[in-house]
Amino acid sequence: MALGAVELTMLHTGEVFAGYTIERLLGRGGMGSVYLARHPRLPRLTAMKLLNPELFHDKEIRARFEREADLVARLDHPNIVTVFDRGVEGERLWICMRYIDGTDAAEVDAWTLPPQRAVQIIAETAKALDFAHSRGVLHRDVKPANILLERAQDGPERVYLTDFGIARLRDDTGRLTQTGTFTATLAYAAPEQLSGAVLDHRADQYSLACTLFRLLTGTVPFDAGNPVAVIQGHLSAPAPPVSRLRPGLPPALDPVLAKAMAKHPAERFDSCTAFAAAAWQALTAPPLWQPASPPVPQPNSSAWPTPPHPPTPETDSPAWSPPLNTSGLQTDSPIGPREARAYPGPARRSRRYVSAGRWLGLLLVVGLIALIIEAALDDTGSPGSTAATTPVRTQDVAPSTSVRSTTTTATTTVPATADRATVGARAAELSAAFPDMLPKTTADSLVHAGTGYNKAGCFAHEPGEATADQEDPDLGNWVLMWSCFGGPNKAAFDFYLYGSPADAQAVLDALPANERATATNNDGHTYTNYTLRGSRNLRPRMVTAFPADPRRAAMLMYSHGFIATEAEFMNWWKSAPLN
Repeated sequence: MALGAVELTMLHTGEVFAGYTIERLLGRGGMGSVYLARHPRLPRLTAMKLLNPELFHDKEIRARFEREADLVARLDHPNIVTVFDRGVEGERLWICMRYIDGTDAAEVDAWTLPPQRAVQIIAETAKALDFAHSRGVLHRDVKPANILLERAQDGPERVYLTDFGIARLRDDTGRLTQTGTFTATLAYAAPEQLSGAVLDHRADQYSLACTLFRLLTGTVPFDAGNPVAVIQGHLSAPAPPVSRLRPGLPPALDPVLAKAMAKHPAERFDSCTAFAAAAWQALTAPPLWQPASPPVPQPNSSAWPTPPHPPTPETDSPAWSPPLNTSGLQTDSPIGPREARAYPGPARRSRRYVSAGRWLGLLLVVGLIALIIEAALDDTGSPGSTAATTPVRTQDVAPSTSVRSTTTTATTTVPATADRATVGARAAELSAAFPDMLPKTTADSLVHAGTGYNKAGCFAHEPGEATADQEDPDLGNWVLMWSCFGGPNKAAFDFYLYGSPADAQAVLDALPANERATATNNDGHTYTNYTLRGSRNLRPRMVTAFPADPRRAAMLMYSHGFIATEAEFMNWWKSAPLN
């Protein structure tokens, strides 16, 4: 039975479409629907994806939809959902693929999923990704919802990667690049996807690492209600160590995930299976006493322990192709739903990798943020010098305790050198000193993310976790820092707490070339500003001290303009509620 674009878009049980008998609706999305359908000649159930009829005449959407079948049809791999057929029926595009009787990884409860099984799921997915990469195809939307788990009578469920509808060949230079660049799912998107940079296979590795983070902890690395804060987290903030978010996870996992989620692709593993192998080794290796965290396993390691179901990489893994010349895109299934569901059962701080290009990329993302959210739900400046940027160098992380928060925000990590109450007290002390600038927190309900002044996304950091741009000054031996960015603010702003007023003064004394002056804020109070010289164009920088207030003598504020002239920057500072 053919359905035209002007007819009802829903198919009903028992209805025959393109020869297939519709059993039931599996799910719907913004671009179409997925049905469980019975093959007309074979005793087989299939998952049939249908594009909404009103989109049939959109040439670009049609191209993306048809490309899903063409791309995946050439990816014959045991961990990739097989495409059987595709066609057009009554101005409706359809694809038939293997029906997976199970669920997706997004439905799994991380707190009941054994960590070994989480890594095994990632290892199976990694093999699918490496195979696709060897064929010149990027996935670009790796996330738990696109990893299907098929129930099995004997042994663990089988793992399948699905939804390659947004993938493209590396030599494709068509319009899909421009329109798709900013539609990647935010929670799992690689920094280069969000900044519009050229992608290669390591972008999928970053998303796979975010997925493992979610399977191990139940949360994503940068969990914030403000989408701009999530974007900025991917661009510049280090991910919280997983060993501090779930009891029992070995600290050796932290540097492995940090490597796979490095801001600069060149610092990640060579392949997804190399990342999965390192994660398994870190998870299962016997603990060794040492004063610092275990070293990051080498990406070319081929030694895999033998668990009941070892996720051993394929011995005939294909050689790597050159970097893929593509750009990222998409969010929850381009045509929506999943095929099936129901689950059975103080060191030296690193440098923030934020170049001028990344700031511009962020600005473009902010401009398209409404589009991203919808999809996820299924000036002249003052002269200055330009400084080169340095990629993030993740520090080793010491073993620690873990705190599982009952709030909706992410939990703050607690280092071995400070107990939870101490860290909470420090965060609360800064928040109480600047109540209109920072999120509210207490030692009893400690959070590390929230909304600050002017809808800024704020993250609390401890020594060794925070990062800095190469142009930023050395802020010394602080004990806790709140970092805030995003919203309509013309600057990002950080608040630092020190062990004593003397420590804060030492930072001021060691600042590079600057202009010291007293300035009156709109709140009527006078503060001391240290404006740093030689800042990049549209990124003025300034450190603010509070010498007249004894309770804030051990605190400093560091502000750096976001695409702002000096006048715009100072107008923002004067309006900030500092008192």
